[in-house]
Amino acid sequence: MEESQFDAVILGTGLVESITAAALSKAGYKVAHIDSNPYYGGEEASLSLDELVQWADHNATLSSNDPSARYQRITRSKEVPSQSRQYSICLRPAVIPALGPLISSLIMSGVAKYSGFRLLECVSVYDSSGRARNVPGSKEDIFKNKEISLIEKRRLMRFLTFAAAGDFASKKEVQGKEDMPFLDFIQSTFSLGSEIASVIAFSLAFCMSADEPALLTLQRLQTYLRSSGRYGSSPFLIGHYGGIGDIAQGFCRASAVSGGVYILARKVVSMKRNPIATQSATQEDDPSAVSEAKPHFNYLVDLEDFPDTLSSNVIVSSPSYILPDLKDDIRQLSTPSGAGFRRNIGAIARCIAIIDQALGLRHASPESEAMESQESVAEGDDAPRPQVSRETPVDTAIMIFPPSSVAGGSCTHSATVLTNGEGNMSTPKGKWIVYISLPVDTMPDDSISAETLLKPYLDALMSLPVDPLKSPIQPLFTTFYLETIPASPTPTTPSSGTYIVPAPLSAVPLPDVPDEATLIAEQTFTEASKILRHFKKTNDSSEEEIPFWPPLPVDDEEEDNEW
Repeated sequence: MEESQFDAVILGTGLVESITAAALSKAGYKVAHIDSNPYYGGEEASLSLDELVQWADHNATLSSNDPSARYQRITRSKEVPSQSRQYSICLRPAVIPALGPLISSLIMSGVAKYSGFRLLECVSVYDSSGRARNVPGSKEDIFKNKEISLIEKRRLMRFLTFAAAGDFASKKEVQGKEDMPFLDFIQSTFSLGSEIASVIAFSLAFCMSADEPALLTLQRLQTYLRSSGRYGSSPFLIGHYGGIGDIAQGFCRASAVSGGVYILARKVVSMKRNPIATQSATQEDDPSAVSEAKPHFNYLVDLEDFPDTLSSNVIVSSPSYILPDLKDDIRQLSTPSGAGFRRNIGAIARCIAIIDQALGLRHASPESEAMESQESVAEGDDAPRPQVSRETPVDTAIMIFPPSSVAGGSCTHSATVLTNGEGNMSTPKGKWIVYISLPVDTMPDDSISAETLLKPYLDALMSLPVDPLKSPIQPLFTTFYLETIPASPTPTTPSSGTYIVPAPLSAVPLPDVPDEATLIAEQTFTEASKILRHFKKTNDSSEEEIPFWPPLPVDDEEEDNEW
């Protein structure tokens, strides 16, 4: 092939497209990977604070002119904190289960060596008293918890052991109740109290609403439970430098090492069908002439301020890059069957805040409070001390606001908070990034902004400093916006089109974003490689399907979980 000729041109460097590019490059295909942005990651990008401000201003302008734009009603602080280039802020925050499609792909592709990770420190839930309470994530946590009665502990242990065991379809507890709301299922089947059941549903299973079906929620919870113990006490990892944006860049690096060509900050000016037939009449009459004939390509791609026209047999395109001229060629892929429950969510309200005090999201254990009290007495400290509940600072944590837990908040959906600090290379020393996300069924009226929806949660969070005697935290910077969620696509398979559009990422819980992206990427790779094998087929070509990644020895995939 000539320099401007490729097996596949991939448009967009989001996580789906980046994994697909790495897999195709490692399979021996020549790939050109293009992004109109000057950075990697697409809608999952990790940006500096300067870049985030530019992104917010750019998309605010777009949305003011286009009511169908992906990001709507964007507002931000006027003042930008110093050291703005030392932040890594992810547009789609996520955590990674220690067992699942993404972690397997990171290992089998070798991309894990390009990235750094740390364990999520804790998951907490906002309770009715206005405090953050630890969510027990292990048997030890349950046994040590002084707030759960003995009988509730036994019931909770029975349920979690059941959930970790799996094979739910054959279990009598589930039969006939597959579509029952999960919250109702665990209360009626395992006699759990409403408070414990709510913690399980929203903070262990990460339900976004109370009506999610029992079977699919159990399957998701099983993944989380089995992830505990693989790399440490937490079932979740979080990537350095902002999270999955840096991981997307790692897959791009793997593609480049295998020969992938990268072109950033260039817009696609035109994409069109190559007027020359894919095969000449001579090739059709004499298959042995394929290797001697000049190859022809399906598509021609022109880029802004780029001298060469790129030619390719396959286009893989993020939905945002689709051009109407080729709509009849589009091979729209459906959502993979393993992607889980599809929620009817119209938008996600998002907030990104920067603070300079740690949040008290990990409540100190009663034992440590008692120990401190004993030490004070032993030291003869007679000075009166305020009776306050101690908190311990954390660098990376999740907190869940169940429905109706905050005045002015949602009564139907849970809000999820993720914090990142300097420990995962995301902020300067003494600073934290706070992400808040809240799903909404439909796009709110024009009078309702993302800030209106999320301000009650932000105010509640800012009232949780590590030192409860201090005044509420004042954010140094905030931005609010609504991210519209595309409807589930209708799959199409044109007779001759090889323009592949992967299924979009849907509204899924924080830990499911990376794994759903990986499943979509694997499906996209399978479809693209099937088409490319057809183009490259000769008399000696193998018909065997190309694996997504080379298989690892069995020992590398052993599971180690306490359940």
